[in-house]
Amino acid sequence: MSKLKYNIYLNNTSKTFGARGFETILALILSLGSLVLLFLFPVAGIALMIFAYGFLCVGTKSFLISVAKGESAPIESIFSKIKICVKAFCLKVATTLISFLWTIVFIIPGIVAALNYSMSSFVMADEDLPALECMAKSKKLVNGHRGEIFIIYLSYFFVILAILCICAGLGSAMKYYFNVNIWLPVVSMALLALFFIIVFVIPYFELMFAHIYLVLKEEYSKNANLQKNTQNVVAKRKYTKKRETINS
Repeated sequence: MSKLKYNIYLNNTSKTFGARGFETILALILSLGSLVLLFLFPVAGIALMIFAYGFLCVGTKSFLISVAKGESAPIESIFSKIKICVKAFCLKVATTLISFLWTIVFIIPGIVAALNYSMSSFVMADEDLPALECMAKSKKLVNGHRGEIFIIYLSYFFVILAILCICAGLGSAMKYYFNVNIWLPVVSMALLALFFIIVFVIPYFELMFAHIYLVLKEEYSKNANLQKNTQNVVAKRKYTKKRETINS
């Protein structure tokens, strides 16, 4: 099992983000904005947001896969998976529930479960399989790579944490040097942190995971073909040996 090469992913993601970063950012903002708008609906807002999250997530993954492949894809394609909204909703509920239940038992099994199903939305976006099959395929794809994917998620978290710390420091400096009301630096720095996280961090890392998915899928296909060829060779040898035994 080959190892993920972080420098290659960083270079590939940076090149793709440099070439198609604007449309990637717009797609992510449109997806997040749609969820926020649904949340604002009276009475049923939360239910609508939770239900829509499934197909918006799968649709966004489908868009990111196209971008990572270098294919053209309209930004509005993030809504293209609405036809499988029930299946996408079931996938998100199942993966979230299983990861949550394992986390209640102990934190490490919860992390492992989350990593096992981290590629399930990409699988559904790419192959349109049923929810349980997407989860099983995701588990196979990340097999042998959980530690490396965990490090990438950890980097994701620390980048966000670093932005929050920097903005908190800037807010403290603003309060100290300009002697303004506390709400001004808090609100301004919170908006600045939110801007960098939504506009740069989330699109960049989501695009990186799309690149990782494509590599894992290619590796899985090669291993499956190799295993199939090996089985065919073994079966052919057994058949030849059996024929020789019968003839003798």
